[in-house]
Amino acid sequence: MKKFLMCLLLALTLTTSAAALEVPTNTVVQNLNGSQQLIKTYVLPPETDPQTLVEEPFEQEGYLYTFAEIVKEENLISDASYHRETVTVNSETDDLSRILEQLKPSIDYDDGTYKGTLALDHTSIHTEASGYETRSSTVTATKTIGPVDRNDMSYVPATTVKNGVTLKLSGVDWQVTGTDLVGDALSPSSYQAVASYSGKSYYKAATGYVTTADYVGQISQNGVESVTYQVKYLGTEGGKLEPGESGIAKAAGGLYSVLPYVLGGLGILALIVLAVLLVRSRREARMYQNDDLANLEHEEEEHE
Repeated sequence: MKKFLMCLLLALTLTTSAAALEVPTNTVVQNLNGSQQLIKTYVLPPETDPQTLVEEPFEQEGYLYTFAEIVKEENLISDASYHRETVTVNSETDDLSRILEQLKPSIDYDDGTYKGTLALDHTSIHTEASGYETRSSTVTATKTIGPVDRNDMSYVPATTVKNGVTLKLSGVDWQVTGTDLVGDALSPSSYQAVASYSGKSYYKAATGYVTTADYVGQISQNGVESVTYQVKYLGTEGGKLEPGESGIAKAAGGLYSVLPYVLGGLGILALIVLAVLLVRSRREARMYQNDDLANLEHEEEEHE
């Protein structure tokens, strides 16, 4: 059982190593001016270490191939597009000149891929109240009543209306507008009243304002999207690997060709082995428990 587990672990290790190999997008075998060459092409992310692509010497169709060189070519990307970015600012007033003080003429854009400078689109500026509260203001009015024959409050209305608001009388100033001679003295003959009214007017007032504005412009990305590597091997006709090298190379080649089947099979096999080990461990635990119980009973009988 132990040997089987060690073989399983070794196979899993080899499978992992094989899975880590990159798959070439193209393989070309050619004879150029008498030089036998095998060229494998890979298209990989920029962060890939090209040294991981180099293979040990291997045999193929009567030739022994050994690594010669790596040719690297960066695949650049350049793309531009039109972008609109919306920003929001808060203010205590809806005065456009005050709001523009908070909006920069332009902003820098960078999302990690695209970069650019965006300019403020003044036609997109929109301001609205962020909330409301009830407020009040005092409304006053003055009304002149007269002339009347006497300073009698019955001539003065208790209320009046201004701009739709009903005001109550708050004070009266009586003034003499005419006199008559009574005997040797002048006596008031007519009056006018200057009445003052006041009241409260209630209205909704904004507690603040929120403004949205768009910044527009062109953004672009420039960089290395991927790297193409051409790994060249030179072939020697009739060349042979050393016995150890040949076995490793053939084993690696064979494993790589059946890699999908190995992965699936080993996954199922690993589950079966784990299940068997679990059952065996439970059985052994029960056996040890039964043996301990039997030994204990035997010792008790001897003691009696």
